[in-house]
Amino acid sequence: MPWWAVLVLGLVCLVLGAWLLAEPFGSLSVLHWLIVAALIVSGFAELVSAPAAPRPALSRLVGIWWIAVGIVATAWPGITILALATAVGVALVAGGVVEVVATFIGNGGERFIPAVSGLTNVIVGALALTWPAATVLVLAVVFGLRTIIFGVGQFAVAFTMRRVPARDDAVTMPRLRPRWPRWLRLVGSMTALTLALGGVVVSVAIHRAAPREPGPFYSAPTPLPDGLPGTIIRTEIIDGFHKGATTYRVLYKSTGFDGAPTAVSGIIVVPRTPPPSLGRKVIGFAHGTVGVAPNCSPSLQGARASLVYEGLDDFLAAGYVVAATDYQGLGTRGPHPYLVGPSEAMNVLDSVRAAHNLAAANAGTDFAVWGHSQGGHASLFTGQLASSYAPELHLVGVAAGAPPANLVELFEVNVKTTVGKILMAMAMQSWARVYDDASLDQIVTPASRSAIARIADHCLYDPAQILASVPSSLLLGFTFIATPPWQVEPWKTILAKNRPGSTPTRVPMLITQGSIDPIIAPDVTSQFVAQLCANGETVDYRVLPGVAHLDAGHVAAPAVATWITERFAGEPAQNTCVSP
Repeated sequence: MPWWAVLVLGLVCLVLGAWLLAEPFGSLSVLHWLIVAALIVSGFAELVSAPAAPRPALSRLVGIWWIAVGIVATAWPGITILALATAVGVALVAGGVVEVVATFIGNGGERFIPAVSGLTNVIVGALALTWPAATVLVLAVVFGLRTIIFGVGQFAVAFTMRRVPARDDAVTMPRLRPRWPRWLRLVGSMTALTLALGGVVVSVAIHRAAPREPGPFYSAPTPLPDGLPGTIIRTEIIDGFHKGATTYRVLYKSTGFDGAPTAVSGIIVVPRTPPPSLGRKVIGFAHGTVGVAPNCSPSLQGARASLVYEGLDDFLAAGYVVAATDYQGLGTRGPHPYLVGPSEAMNVLDSVRAAHNLAAANAGTDFAVWGHSQGGHASLFTGQLASSYAPELHLVGVAAGAPPANLVELFEVNVKTTVGKILMAMAMQSWARVYDDASLDQIVTPASRSAIARIADHCLYDPAQILASVPSSLLLGFTFIATPPWQVEPWKTILAKNRPGSTPTRVPMLITQGSIDPIIAPDVTSQFVAQLCANGETVDYRVLPGVAHLDAGHVAAPAVATWITERFAGEPAQNTCVSP
């Protein structure tokens, strides 16, 4: 090969490697083609350096294997980025095995460093098969660095070849293969192996943190038993959930998003203090976002989910029964209608009915509803539907923390943030399953569909579970939306139908909002409150200074409990809508 061709190869490698390092989070389609190009370039790199390798034939085999995987990925129409990661994983395992085998059957020469390198490839390949989203991002960086290093090496070879007479090029080419100092190669190999083993540890921790699958308790009988919504199908006591109360895991009848009877799970927490003569007041609790997969059900988590129930201690101390729905499709068979307002509201109202039907609860018909984030959205819709769906119940007040009051704004604000894309992916995956005429193909790029589906499989209870969704969220980059949902049907209508505020509530409302919330913009909540005021509602709007989204529910809970106590007592509600 002439020196100028080696120089051009080095330049191509430098540009490709730099692009890979700069673009891993930018665009799925770009990342796809960059990884394909890196596969093919890596294959050619192996072929070029094969003459100087201890086992040239095996090195050529590895090079041909890389090129073959790149060609297959190129020719495979509609391949997803995660399928590409799987193909890369297979290639890494195969290449690593070949490298290890070559080390042990070779004669003389360095053995330890190539063996470590091969073992690292096998480990990273195995990770690619079990955690493909994270592996794609890691591979983008690894391939970028590897390609840049190879490019620099080719520059060195090219300039050395230029000083060698042309007739000797064929003889000296293998000898001109750049050789980094052994200590540097040893440090690099051990660092790569350590990082690979660290990836194994993280992967194991994430898989162990995943919630268990729902058991027989959550399987609804077929057909459902007779009875109205709120009829209890079965109960069991959750030991150790709260020291001052008895907690019942319940499966009860409700109305599904399609209007048909369905089974929904949840918990009913009953204080151990003696009940009043007219029965206990009830808190219809609506939880925030925990995921959209069936195993993300709060009632399934036991005591680990106690932080999900903001204000539980305050409510129990006041002597209230807390009825906390899981929502349809969490615990019970999916899909979960995430941020589908009417479905959330019916599940909440029927949980209050279930508490009334649980003899041990001694629950009356007076209730208030409270929830934060997704729960705030559910609370607002509960207020809108209460009088028509459950007229036998008496709603005294609606408390909603950081409610997603404008879903279009929610999408626009969060489309470029890691957490925001996790929430968007869950919503889009849910709606594509809930609404018959909605398809992800209408709004997202083909390469992003598998990443969205993988995010929807994870829950959000602890850092390890959230970390499991982060690589897929990063993979979505900034360009995974092909057409904004608010610009195309049926998504435009779905967003509009699930925007609260279109139906009068006519009971006092408390709206809380963190002032530095990056997910639910304070300005959007303020605009929603102004709309409620214009509609003649009674609203107490409280902004929590210096509080972000994840903390706002717990920070607001004591004030919420006090406000609800005042509603049960029949005291006049403060009204932000009326100037003092």
